Amino acid sequence: MSLPLLAELKRRRVFRALVGYGLAAFAVLQISEPVMHGLHWPESVLSYVVVALALGFPIVVGLAWIFDVNARGIERTRFASPMAAPGRARVALVLAGIGLLAATPGLTWYFLWRGRDRPATDLPRAASVAVLPFVNHSDDKENEYFSDGMTEEIINGLANVEGVRVVARTSAFSFKGKNLNVRKIGEELNVSAVLEGSVRRDGNRLRVFAQLIGVADGYHMWSKTYDRELKNVFAVEDELAAAIVQALTPKLVADRPLVQPTTASTEAHDLYLKGRYLWNQRTEETLRKAKARFRKVLQRMNLD
Repeated sequence: MSLPLLAELKRRRVFRALVGYGLAAFAVLQISEPVMHGLHWPESVLSYVVVALALGFPIVVGLAWIFDVNARGIERTRFASPMAAPGRARVALVLAGIGLLAATPGLTWYFLWRGRDRPATDLPRAASVAVLPFVNHSDDKENEYFSDGMTEEIINGLANVEGVRVVARTSAFSFKGKNLNVRKIGEELNVSAVLEGSVRRDGNRLRVFAQLIGVADGYHMWSKTYDRELKNVFAVEDELAAAIVQALTPKLVADRPLVQPTTASTEAHDLYLKGRYLWNQRTEETLRKAKARFRKVLQRMNLD
């Protein structure tokens, strides 16, 4: 690069524009990544953002060369010495080269080195599961609180198993009532398996059906139907959680119960599930009703 051209680049503040754009691009990436994961967008979206920002470097160089932003507004920049002005083709090649060189470090880091810097727990999906809300198949539709409560307790039980990644309740329940392909849900939540099922409650009888589906191929990894009495609900939840862990990673099955019984009173447990179901709806009326249910739980447990 000739000295006159280098001086012209400095005079037009091309390098300063590059630094400013680089800082702005870095800020955009810092904001984009958590937003993307929060919205459960696929990893490819971030790759498109990186490529788009990289393509912006040559554009910024070209705009900084052509235009000058000052107190008078945006003006077209003229050469300091028209007689020494280089050819347009040469200028275009130099500007494109500068833009590409500026974008190269970021692209290299993202596509070659970024994966190596990630924690090992982020790379495999071998022991990861999303527990979708169990469908209420009871004749009484108000028993939905029970199926939701059972789902939450299975999530909590699996979350305590070291080596198994479990999608949070909020993310899993965002798919409630949506008729989506299980493989698509698994891809969006970045898990290797998805658990779905149904609950039918008839008086003191309980039937729970659950199936674990592999995201990679869409085939069943495991499925089972449980017929129990309502008083054995904790045993059903523990069997379910243990079977899921066994199907995902056989060596991780714990010797202790995964779902701990919180009370010996079936009535207190039922009231607690109703209260939690109302609490999750987050309206003034449902919060008031939930509070009343929780008070009844405490009263019932004190009586026992």
